[in-house]
Order: sequence, then structure tokens, then C-alpha cells
Amino acid sequence: MAKEETPRFDILSHSDSGLSFVREKRGGVMRALTESELADFNDPPPCPQCAEQFGCEHVNCAGEPAIPDTEIESAVPHEWVALARGQGLSRQDLERLGSLELREGAYHAPAGSDMRTLELVCLLNEE
Repeated sequence: MAKEETPRFDILSHSDSGLSFVREKRGGVMRALTESELADFNDPPPCPQCAEQFGCEHVNCAGEPAIPDTEIESAVPHEWVALARGQGLSRQDLERLGSLELREGAYHAPAGSDMRTLELVCLLNEE
């Protein structure tokens, strides 16, 4: 069986129980990791414009490109323009915003929403 590669580990094998046996590239320490533990090491790629890895003015925390300032007026509904200018919105964020409910003066996300939707709820409710 050929070895698989990740940025941090050489994956030596996978078991039927869901464990991955890995060797760290630096130091050579061998250990067993579950799939979720292994996924914790999959950091997002850096922004191609500024090299920030966890959200910047070009890419949100979900890894989606922000709508450029020159397109905000035409692409973003009027009610969200201030949010787009202040926080940056992606085209996928516009879909997320459409799923939110406004109840008793506060925004609420539907059950099972992704992390970015929950972040948008927090941003809107802080305003």
C-alpha cells in the first residue's frame, strides 16, 4: 500500500475501526488518530492576495471570496450594503442572509446552520 501524504503527517495506514496510523514528518512520532482528529490538522489555504489564513478582507472564514467593493451596490440588496461594506460578504453569504428570521428585533438562524451563518447572526445582532 502506497503512503498517503498530508502537510504534517505521512499516513501509514487506515484501520476498519476508523483510525489512521500516522508518522509526523518532523520528529517522526508515530500515533493513531481518528478521522476527526486528523481533520483538525487540515488548515484552510491562505488568501492568495494577502496570505492570511483564517479570514481577511478578501476571503471570509468559510474560505469564500468577498464581493469586491466595486460590485457591492449592484450585487447586494440595499438592506445588507452596510454589512457588506463593513464586514465583507460573499455571494454565498447572501443566500445565508436570506435564510435568517427576524423575531422580536433579533436575527435567528435556522436549525442546523453552518458556522458562517451563525457568525452573520452575531454580526447583525451586534449592530
